[in-house]
Amino acid sequence: MVQTQTPFVTGRVIADSSGPFVRAAILDAGRESNMRSGNPVIAAEGLVGRVLETGKRASRVLLLTDSSSRIPVAIGERGVRAILAGDNGPSPRVLMLPADARLAAGEEVTTSGVGGIFPRGLRIGRIIADMGNGYRVEPHARLDDLDYVSVLLTEANGIDVSDETRSPPIDARSRRAQIRGDADER
Repeated sequence: MVQTQTPFVTGRVIADSSGPFVRAAILDAGRESNMRSGNPVIAAEGLVGRVLETGKRASRVLLLTDSSSRIPVAIGERGVRAILAGDNGPSPRVLMLPADARLAAGEEVTTSGVGGIFPRGLRIGRIIADMGNGYRVEPHARLDDLDYVSVLLTEANGIDVSDETRSPPIDARSRRAQIRGDADER
C-alpha cells in the first residue's frame, strides 16, 4: 500500500465563540495559506470541525459540536455508518443509525469518507452509552481549550463547499438572451 502525506497548515486559535447558538473558532491562517472552505480541522487528539469561511489571513472554523455540523461517520470495528450531529452541547448526537445497529460504550468513532468532504479515518471520539435518548459521542479533542490546530489541505471529492468557485448569479433576462443566442448559432 502506498502512503501519501496530506499537506496541512497549522494555525493558532485567536478567538472562539461559544454562545447558545454557535460553536466556532477563528484561526490566524486563511487563503494566503491555501486554505479553503470545507477543509477538515484537527487537533492532536482528533477532529475539531471544518473551515467554514476564509479571509486573506484568517478563517472561521465550524466546530463539530455546532448545531449546523453534520459529519458522516463510521463506528466501531464493524464500521457502522451514521451521521454525527452537533447540538451546541459538549457531546454530539449519533443520527441515522441502521435499525439493527447495536453500539457499545467506548466504541471508536471516525470519519467515514462518505460525501467526500472529510477523508476516511479521522479520529473523532468514543460512543457514550445510550441513556434512552440516543447515542452520543465524547470528542477526543478538547474543543473548549483549543490553542493550535492543523487544517488538512485536502480536495473535497464530493460537493464543492468553497465560496471561491461559485459563479455569479445570472438574471433571467441575461439567461434568456444567452439561450436565444445559442439557438441562433445552431
